[in-house]
Amino acid sequence: MGNNISEQKSIAGLRANAAAFIVNLSFFMGLGLLIPIFALILEDKNNFVRAYSKQTLAITILTLVSFLLNFIIFIGNLAFFIIFILLIISLKSFLFYI
Repeated sequence: MGNNISEQKSIAGLRANAAAFIVNLSFFMGLGLLIPIFALILEDKNNFVRAYSKQTLAITILTLVSFLLNFIIFIGNLAFFIIFILLIISLKSFLFYI
């Protein structure tokens, strides 16, 4: 393969830069896991497209892990707030009985 990316062919006869663009665009379309995995499976010669597929797959996995951890932290904060409110309510009722 030549050094000119715009002349290299890739998956289904697409140019390499067009295939890499589609792989990168899949992250923003919500298909960030599916299309890069297919590109890695189907593309065996073009390292340019494979590198972009790996990059998109890595950023998608990091984003999903980040959302999951943020959700866990949110649930933990919500549980703390609910327990704190219940504790205050029970403490007020305890103090009024004294």
